[in-house]
Amino acid sequence: MFNLRRLDLNLLTVFEAIYELGTVSSAADRLALSQSAASHALARLRDACKDDLFVRARQGLSPTPAAQEMYPAIKQALDALRVTLAEASGFDPGTSQRRFRISIPHPMGPFYSLALRAAVAAAAPSVVMTFDTVSRPVDLEESLRDGVVDLAVDWLPIELDPFVNGKLFDERGILLARRGHPFVNAGVTVDDLQRAEFVTIHHRRETDHAPIAIRELLKLGLNEAVHVSELLEIPALVACTDLVGLFVASMGPPLEERLGLQVLPMPVELPTLPIYMIWHETRRHDPAHRWLREVVVQELSRFAPG
Repeated sequence: MFNLRRLDLNLLTVFEAIYELGTVSSAADRLALSQSAASHALARLRDACKDDLFVRARQGLSPTPAAQEMYPAIKQALDALRVTLAEASGFDPGTSQRRFRISIPHPMGPFYSLALRAAVAAAAPSVVMTFDTVSRPVDLEESLRDGVVDLAVDWLPIELDPFVNGKLFDERGILLARRGHPFVNAGVTVDDLQRAEFVTIHHRRETDHAPIAIRELLKLGLNEAVHVSELLEIPALVACTDLVGLFVASMGPPLEERLGLQVLPMPVELPTLPIYMIWHETRRHDPAHRWLREVVVQELSRFAPG
């Protein structure tokens, strides 16, 4: 039996951070340590465990089999301890220095990020917020489970236990056109759309539900003149051409205001798309995480169409 009295338990948080982030420098940043202090902690832990724990790989540090076996138990124990201590002392956003990371693959990600940063800064000036807007990270489930990412906002739910998918609102489709377009305006009809040229997004994978409304609209035989890879490319092209774009309604107001575009309702009924806030069940009773979820619901509900 390992004698815990010989081990500084602070070393376990260093182990956890290096395992999740892959580098000593990133772990040091997360824990507010100097890089030399984090390196020294890793050396002490290696000596205590009689194992290298991490070896250099092409991208950062790779865990040894011993580290892979240790991580789940250490992670579970540290999470349980954090929740217990947080509940005992309470969470005060005004004084907290907690760090949160949010993944927002939704095309509104940059705009959502700005709104959330402002809301958090007003209530919790020392809380650090980090946002990741890459489209559907391949390791999102693992990052949410391991606590690297605190929550995600997306239209693709994670249909696995024990993930929680809380619906924020129903997204719907809109049309974008530049002001002064020769025939697309507030009274746009299906006949007008069949005369127009469209910029649309590539449909890249069968599991991507985002283009459902777009695919339904394209059944009308619309002319797809340009295909782009990312939704945020569409308004940029629409603003300087006579192309018409298919877009999401939650982004309508900022596009009208900042790019001077016409935001027009669809002349046909199309299916809506639920937008979810996704998180791991193990965070349910963490007061800080509960506060974060409340902020996200409050702020992002403002973007709900209508």
